[in-house]
Amino acid sequence: MNAMIPASRDRLLAPLATIPASQVSDGDIDWYPPVDILEDAEEYLFRIDLPGTKPEDVQVVAKGDGLIISGDRPETERENKRCLRVERPRGHFERRFALPDDASREQIVSESKVSVLEVHVRKVKSLAQNPATGKAPPRQRIAFMT
Repeated sequence: MNAMIPASRDRLLAPLATIPASQVSDGDIDWYPPVDILEDAEEYLFRIDLPGTKPEDVQVVAKGDGLIISGDRPETERENKRCLRVERPRGHFERRFALPDDASREQIVSESKVSVLEVHVRKVKSLAQNPATGKAPPRQRIAFMT
């Protein structure tokens, strides 16, 4: 996997390089949805823009030391109208991320929020310090594959 290189030499941006992403197409990938990666003491949060994509058409898989988010966005129905311009990508997408050592591969959950998929990856160290209180709303469990 290729490490993401910070846009500037500002040391505040250096932590972005700790979660490398792969964007090398093997020929089957039609587009790459934009992703924001956030971090706090408890978890890593991946926010992926997926407008027009149904949650059942998206797969989130932890495999080895990585996280793979993939799926398909179907072509929009044109309702017997002539297409003048198409700028919104469609087809198969895939994003791959190497997870840091403190990321729990067993505790990955996702939820869809108004065209944005949020993938929560708990940190291992924070679990012992701050166990979940059960007050948060339940989230969909994601398949774990090795």
